[in-house]
Amino acid sequence: MEDVVIIGGGIIGTATAYFLSLEGRKVKVIERDPTYKIASFPLSLGGFRRQFFQKENILLGKFAKEFILNLPKHLKTKKNPKPTASMVANGYLLMFGPDKAEEQYKALINHKECEAGTKNIKGSALTNIFPYVNNEGIETATYTDNETEGWIDPFLFHGALKSKAQELGANFVKGDVKSISEINAKTIVSAAGCWTKELLKDIPVVPQKHTVFRVKCPKYIKEMPLTGDLTTGVYWRPEGGEYLAGSPISTFDAKDLEPEWNHFEELVWPALAKRVPMFEELKLTGAWAGYYDCNKLDNNAVVGKHPKYENVYMASGFTGRGLMQAPGIGRALTELITTGKYQTIDISVFGIDRVLNSTARPEPYVL
Repeated sequence: MEDVVIIGGGIIGTATAYFLSLEGRKVKVIERDPTYKIASFPLSLGGFRRQFFQKENILLGKFAKEFILNLPKHLKTKKNPKPTASMVANGYLLMFGPDKAEEQYKALINHKECEAGTKNIKGSALTNIFPYVNNEGIETATYTDNETEGWIDPFLFHGALKSKAQELGANFVKGDVKSISEINAKTIVSAAGCWTKELLKDIPVVPQKHTVFRVKCPKYIKEMPLTGDLTTGVYWRPEGGEYLAGSPISTFDAKDLEPEWNHFEELVWPALAKRVPMFEELKLTGAWAGYYDCNKLDNNAVVGKHPKYENVYMASGFTGRGLMQAPGIGRALTELITTGKYQTIDISVFGIDRVLNSTARPEPYVL
């Protein structure tokens, strides 16, 4: 009998393997596609932030910040003594219209209690700090400028986690698990992401396709933060002399990852040009699509011990936040498995019972 088997070697499964291996557990990770061609994490924008509504999401963001800022300390190996995630600490800027302002003011109370370091400004003052932004229709905004939010390289981060987990003894193998019953182990962890329902049919996590466009603009602002306009759902950031911009429209249970090209002219470009007038001169240069492992109940993660099994744990449904929450989730699952309770961050509110009972706990700030 195996000690621990993790189904899914993406960012969540690999982070969990790392933390469990630190505790001396013998971990085997089974991944159906070691190239990660359609995995969620490499097709993301790599963002990490603490600007959320739920306290638990804020605290998971803080944990990730500390972990990433101290990456060499945590993940150095004999083969790679100086691992990096290529962090770009440009910060985050989230903008809200009048209909979202009251909710955001409540979120700021949670930010303060969690010492998130978030700054709040009225929409009317937005151009004093971000002069390229048109503040029409913006009631309030939150941002960070202390070099602790931004984005990372998903592949580098995953690779560093995997290399360290392997050095600690974790075994990564290729395999396609069709049923939990196939696994003979003391502890089983499902980290199957978008494909969670193949293993646990009672969990409402499904693939949600999002399209990201690459665009060129005559004016390039390298220092621009990762920006989300919550009045339209469009988000963007600079990248290598161009910009990446995400569509606000997603598709559930899509059969392929062909970009939704029509979204650019119909939705994304008009929203970008309205909010940042210099984007009127954009030129589309490319696009890709990727999956979120979406929890359709409330856009929050589903993490913990499955009540219908004696030895099955899971972590899925991150709805675009898997990369930024992986360190905290890996730590939390390890604590739950090895000690029976959460210690660093209590994320019991994300437990499996809530989705089995359809008790929603929504996270509104999804980009």
